[in-house]
Amino acid sequence: MTAMKGIQLTAPGQYRLRTDLPVPEPGPKEVRLRVAASGICGTDVHICSGDPSMAGLVAPPVTLGHEFCGYVDKLGPGVDEHRLPLGTYVSAEMHEICGVCPACKSGAFHACATARIRGINLNGAFAEFVVVSAGNVVKLPQNLPIQVAAILDPLGNAVHTTMKVPVKDRSVAIVGYGPIGAFCGEIAAFVGASHVFVLDVADLALQRAREWVARRGLKDRVTVVDARNKPVDTVVDATKGGVDVSLEISGHPAGINNAIAMTRAAGHVVNLGLPKGDNVTIERFSKNYVFKGLTMHAVIGREMFRTWEQMLDLLKQGMDVSHFVTAEMPLDQFGTGLERFGKGLEQKVVLYPAGRR
Repeated sequence: MTAMKGIQLTAPGQYRLRTDLPVPEPGPKEVRLRVAASGICGTDVHICSGDPSMAGLVAPPVTLGHEFCGYVDKLGPGVDEHRLPLGTYVSAEMHEICGVCPACKSGAFHACATARIRGINLNGAFAEFVVVSAGNVVKLPQNLPIQVAAILDPLGNAVHTTMKVPVKDRSVAIVGYGPIGAFCGEIAAFVGASHVFVLDVADLALQRAREWVARRGLKDRVTVVDARNKPVDTVVDATKGGVDVSLEISGHPAGINNAIAMTRAAGHVVNLGLPKGDNVTIERFSKNYVFKGLTMHAVIGREMFRTWEQMLDLLKQGMDVSHFVTAEMPLDQFGTGLERFGKGLEQKVVLYPAGRR
């Protein structure tokens, strides 16, 4: 096999299904993986729509896709075949790091100053095969459902965000109930948060949050808040002063300010959401932030590899996120999946390059 199919970004905002992409060969200390399933991410929506926020990151022509699982197919020179036997069920961290910048030297590999990302500026996993650094490969338990294994990348973002500070027995606000916010809610509830407030402004997101609460029997531990109607007052009044931890997922300036305002004195605000613009104005900065002695945390990606270990442990303990995958389809239907995901009609879409097995 010398050619494969894959979704290639040909120019900013332009993509197409190709069937003549060369099958990649692993170089030294690299591994070729046969892709079993891939997940569509919000970043893919931004890339494929030509969003200006991605202009400095994408490097067309490039094969898209950074959420996936698959099987070890070929080892490059210098890779230990005993550590990664052919056929091993795996996923991988798609940030390719330098290993020499101050962040890497301190062990914060996820914050590498010069990281390149497969599926964004290096060829990714919306294809039949992908090559990654051997050190980035993560072995998966054989009983992990393939549709869950395909979305470990975004689930890892949520695990990193939710567990940035301990939330067991603490009150938590989740600002933004998209896919990552939904994962954060599941994680916070699973690890024992005393109460979770879920906030959003979209009717469909609020409906999904209420359905999740009902399905999981969490009405005594989770409150869904319509953020269009005095959300800060609602949360502060319910908690008699504010939540212990706010997780800001929306990236909207109003959401960022609400997260700060609804967090109690000496509490924590964890920021994962990315605003569309370069600047965000913090309202009543002294009163809402400085005089409350808040601690702010910035989250990027997944900690390598602590987050992966935490995530797989939670899944082993019984945390179930399979219901967040609301559509599965062949890779050939990428355009349909992208459109439905982009419109918020699906929570997570999983694609199968070789069909569902």
